[in-house]
Amino acid sequence: MRKIYYITILFFTIFSCVDREKVLDNGVELKYFKNGSGQEIEDGQIVMINLQYFDYDGNELLNKVGNDPVVLQKDSSWESSGIIYNVIDNLVKGDSVFFQLTTEQFFKNAPQSVEVPDSVKNKMISFYCGIQDVMSQNEFEDFQRIQYEKMQQEMEQQSNDQLSIDLELIDNYLKENNITAKSADSGLRYVITKMGSGENAAPGDNVTVHYTGMLLNGEKFDSSLDRNQPFSFQLGQGMVIRGWDEGITYFNKGSEGTLYIPSTLGYGASGAGGVIPPNAVLIFEIQVLDY
Repeated sequence: MRKIYYITILFFTIFSCVDREKVLDNGVELKYFKNGSGQEIEDGQIVMINLQYFDYDGNELLNKVGNDPVVLQKDSSWESSGIIYNVIDNLVKGDSVFFQLTTEQFFKNAPQSVEVPDSVKNKMISFYCGIQDVMSQNEFEDFQRIQYEKMQQEMEQQSNDQLSIDLELIDNYLKENNITAKSADSGLRYVITKMGSGENAAPGDNVTVHYTGMLLNGEKFDSSLDRNQPFSFQLGQGMVIRGWDEGITYFNKGSEGTLYIPSTLGYGASGAGGVIPPNAVLIFEIQVLDY
């Protein structure tokens, strides 16, 4: 009932702001609550559409608005793709409309045949549709590039913020446990407890190690020692987490020590395997056996 009440109030608000109405050739009545400006949408243009619709009981079926609009490119197939495409083709940039279709009309042009029960065929599905933007192919490609750059900047900022949190956790842990560790520019901390011989491992080397992985609270999540099975991989090729690809390069053959890895060099915000939480600082005790 709350959904239906909400939709009713929303309908009333929209109707009270309608500037005009329009009946399309297919009989669909558009009620405008915002009038845009611009030319008709042309073939080849990219249309970004805010689209939200509800079934006859007020349940939301789709919500693609704001930063997550529906994106379509107009072509000749629109003429036979159904009523919703026909509605969009009658709008211009900035238009926002409300319209309704029967359940039978809605499913008439579904990609796969849908059997609509007689009991709901004439029940109404309610749509809110707004044209957020209309672009040429080149304009859309520029838009995508800018959005990608913004996303990369946001991800970088989030990573930097998380790294600051991780380093505070690691450094507090080291201080509380009287551990003196070396620091890398990446934020990695490491301790060499036993020196080996020869040059340090380098990218491209096939490295064999024993390891025990723990969370900062001391909880062990994996150990090659427990399996009595050393782990081998090619260093610097992205076969392991970044903290390993970098960290192993500070060790030579036969050396032992500990890596303290910020989550940004580990499994990040996703965690791993249900045993490593999101944004987890990792501790690895390692033995470099061969390369």
